[in-house]
Amino acid sequence: MNKEFLEKKTPQKPYNVYPVNNKLTIANRKKNIEKDTNSIEDYTNSGFMYLENKDYDEALECFQKITELQPDNAKNFINLGYIYEKMDMFDSAKKCYEKALKIKDDNIEAIIKIGHILELQIDYHHAVDQYKKAIGIDPQAVEPHFCLATLYDKHDMYDEAAEEYENIIEINPKHTKALHNLGRIYFQDGDYAKALKSFQNVLKLEPKNTDAWNDLGSVYEITNNVIQAISTYRKALSVDPFNEETNFNLANAHFSLFLKNPNIVNIEDIIKRLNFILSRNPHNKKVQELFNKIKGF
Repeated sequence: MNKEFLEKKTPQKPYNVYPVNNKLTIANRKKNIEKDTNSIEDYTNSGFMYLENKDYDEALECFQKITELQPDNAKNFINLGYIYEKMDMFDSAKKCYEKALKIKDDNIEAIIKIGHILELQIDYHHAVDQYKKAIGIDPQAVEPHFCLATLYDKHDMYDEAAEEYENIIEINPKHTKALHNLGRIYFQDGDYAKALKSFQNVLKLEPKNTDAWNDLGSVYEITNNVIQAISTYRKALSVDPFNEETNFNLANAHFSLFLKNPNIVNIEDIIKRLNFILSRNPHNKKVQELFNKIKGF
């Protein structure tokens, strides 16, 4: 099976290379490598095993051996680069990705990885160039669009980010992260109808997405549909009862309802929920602020 790195930070696990007794497996693979120094498969499997165990020096040695045996193996240079990333050796990682790109100049994975390194090195302008280069090679590839969108998003370039998220959704209407992030941009822009639809679409695909339930509740709350907001926050808590933000939002929504109609809300229930949050995070400033408001009642 091809050993792919499907995401920036998470390598795909090659078939059954992670049995219960990792140390025994590694020892056996070392013996296999000693018997057959040309075994690419053994080097690869051992390298991934060491990587899983965060033994980066040993993983590096395995993939370097493959480079000696297969100097034109672009995927192996990408694997090497990933290990250097885990070791915070970003310049070395970038050089590996560049070597992969020399072997195959339209290698989108290598281009994206270089963009990621440039982000880590705070060279955002050139990171954007790399992601756009990857998009130019394959406009239907989702990952470079998403990398570009999140980079824009992190730097408050919301119009540009929204455009890229929309591009992703056009390519893949079921891309929940793009749908969710686009919904948050709509929310920030005050386009609550579009935000509502985005979060609802996420929940159709991921009914247990606590963040989407929470954000949907925020849309209802800001549009003065407090009863619906409370119901939505409760659904979020049915998925994750300990979510700090959702517990606070539910308490705050109940307090808003209390201000409108004190007879249908028990103020003690709000206090109890706030104390629960403080038991988990005594430094939650929003809880303290809400407590100060409650003191007047």
